[in-house]
Amino acid sequence: MRIRPLDLADDRILAAAYDVESAANEHARPGWIGSGADARTLGWRADDGWTNRLLGAWDGGTLQGLAACMTSDDVPDTTWILVWVHPDHQGHGIGASLVQAAERACSPSTKRFVTSVTRPRQEDITDLEIRFLSPQGYRVATTETVVELDLAAAQLADVPMVKGYTVSSYVDGIPERFREQVGQLKGLVDAEAPHGELGWEETAVSPEEYAGEIDLRIAQGRSSVESIAVDAHGNVVAWTCIVVPGIPGKAAWIEGTLVLKDHRGHGLGAGVKLASLHEARRLGGIDRVTTSSDDQNVRMRSINTALGFLPVEVEAIFQKVRVDDELGL
Repeated sequence: MRIRPLDLADDRILAAAYDVESAANEHARPGWIGSGADARTLGWRADDGWTNRLLGAWDGGTLQGLAACMTSDDVPDTTWILVWVHPDHQGHGIGASLVQAAERACSPSTKRFVTSVTRPRQEDITDLEIRFLSPQGYRVATTETVVELDLAAAQLADVPMVKGYTVSSYVDGIPERFREQVGQLKGLVDAEAPHGELGWEETAVSPEEYAGEIDLRIAQGRSSVESIAVDAHGNVVAWTCIVVPGIPGKAAWIEGTLVLKDHRGHGLGAGVKLASLHEARRLGGIDRVTTSSDDQNVRMRSINTALGFLPVEVEAIFQKVRVDDELGL
């Protein structure tokens, strides 16, 4: 086996990488549906403020596994590492070798590695932690529950009228006059929600970055359904977004939801979520919607439960502090 970088400009290699990723996910998460090779390739190549590196484990001309290391320009001290090994080649140390190679390939600015694992049961994550992640030095930073709404059958309540606020919905982009404020809310989603030991900080999205996100999704065949609440002064105080994949049978997912602190307690979180779900239903072609919340995020979990979301999977986010040896010091 040899591990070497994958050329992001090579369509054939990225198609093979997608096949390995899909096979590994389908094996670990029965019923999993991918986003399609073309959409995945566009994501890897996107000029979206992330530096993406892919490494492949090869046996001759066969790609057995791959690792991705992804670092955001906004958070250069944190690198996400994800690894997929084809089921036919699991159990031979390929995954561990890929993790170690990906850690070495990361920027010197990286101070910690983060990875996410989603499985049908907590027992599956615990087993992977004991067998694979813990020996590599990764520890649980937080846990989340993935929930799903049967949108086709859901009995959605009407969007509540809240005095002093106006709720509206948009497909594939909100009006430009709101984009700077929405970018600020998007940057607060991870920072203000419970996140265990991850220590996320605010990372605002500029209007230009927001437009780039919308353009990328359209190129990938996806749609964005966003709902916002605007106060009497014309300020955006609540936001949510559903991403519609455009793949038959694949669930849409909620990118995030946030209500500014000074405007909480009025039902705006549930209001914008309801509005986006109604708009997604009108858009059509969406049977299911998924989302996840940190297990300590009691408020958002209660909102999702009240809307009819039910648990379907569990997720754990692991992290590892980089040591000097991994920097070659």
